[in-house]
Amino acid sequence: MRLEKKHEEELEKRKGLAGKTIIQVIWLIISFIIAYFLVQYLINNNYLSYSMIYGVGIPREVPEVVILLTLMLFIVVAMQFFLFIGFAFTNPEGRRRTGTPTLHSRTKDPYDYGQDQ
Repeated sequence: MRLEKKHEEELEKRKGLAGKTIIQVIWLIISFIIAYFLVQYLINNNYLSYSMIYGVGIPREVPEVVILLTLMLFIVVAMQFFLFIGFAFTNPEGRRRTGTPTLHSRTKDPYDYGQDQ
């Protein structure tokens, strides 16, 4: 009985994870596309150049494509970081202080034999 309740609780928690995963993958693809255009804009307008990057100490044997992908990755990581910080400040779940005592739990207790016995 308890194992069945625990299993049902875990299945309920996992509901909708496939949809969330697909949305996250789509968002990451969009973020990489935005990062690509941003890096290309910076390079085309001479705000950033490959010679500047090679001057930092990166060997000339590193292809420009690798540098482009690395810059894109840095931009995507920065975008995700700022989105995470924004979520933490604006979403009530992000602002909730942990350890605040309440009378109601947000998760069901699988060992609670209340009404279903």
